[in-house]
Amino acid sequence: MNTKLVLGAAGAATVSLSLLAAASWEAYRTVFTRADSKLLAPFARRQFDDSDFHVWRRAGAERLEKQKRQLYTITSSRGELLQGYYYPTTGEGKRIAFIVHGFRSNHAAAAGVLYDFYAARGFDLFTVDNTACGASFGQHFGYDTYESEDALRWIDFLRDTFGGDVALILHGFSLGASTVLKMSDRCGDNVKFIISDSAFRDGREQLKYQLGPLYAPVRAINYIKAYDLRQTDVRPNLSRSQKPILFVHGLGDTVVPGRNGPNLMNDYRGPCDALFLPEIKHVETLYRAGEEYGKKVDAFIRKYVK
Repeated sequence: MNTKLVLGAAGAATVSLSLLAAASWEAYRTVFTRADSKLLAPFARRQFDDSDFHVWRRAGAERLEKQKRQLYTITSSRGELLQGYYYPTTGEGKRIAFIVHGFRSNHAAAAGVLYDFYAARGFDLFTVDNTACGASFGQHFGYDTYESEDALRWIDFLRDTFGGDVALILHGFSLGASTVLKMSDRCGDNVKFIISDSAFRDGREQLKYQLGPLYAPVRAINYIKAYDLRQTDVRPNLSRSQKPILFVHGLGDTVVPGRNGPNLMNDYRGPCDALFLPEIKHVETLYRAGEEYGKKVDAFIRKYVK
């Protein structure tokens, strides 16, 4: 046997394993931790920041930051200080739209474009910085596990602060949409209906799609350091829920594939409706088809909110 060949093969295998380990760690930082990866981040989250959609969303966030608001804080079960923001569009505090943002986002990016939308419908706005995002503390993203647990605490807070008769709408985008579905069986009578815009069914499916061959090692790292991704599946919660749900998804979505919306609706046995439009990209339905979006929401308000 050629000793040089054997040693060369062993060395190559060692290098390959080292590269796989390094790539897995950087991918883990990118998809699971606030710390992020300086190597992969520019490739993982490429956005067309000069597109009309992103210009519109940034303008909404800037307008929201100028509005009158009340800052609140709670502590998560993990000991993290979390920040929430109440925007009194009507000053009554009896009808509140609770907006939940997506992955690596913040309260203003999601809620800014909805301030006028809900003010015109007689709703105040409440929105939060999820764990490991914005001004909230935390280092790990929960892919709807931590976020839904925290949002349930915020609902208790809203009930205690604004009264037991406060009427809530839950409106989530992307990871935030999966979050509101994850809590749909536990959110209580104050929540009158839910809007799920661009949700994934299961964090495992979503990350397999995003990570490809790096999925298995990245999942293993997260299992050791944080939680099991099996917990991110929203379907067990939907099977126990009877909350009215409006499912929204652009069928041209390549970030959270458009098939997720119809699949979720097909799985659901509670009262629901949908807005699935062709060629619309990730979370762009409100911008591209605002009139249709508004009509769907108005129908739910008339039917489910006194």
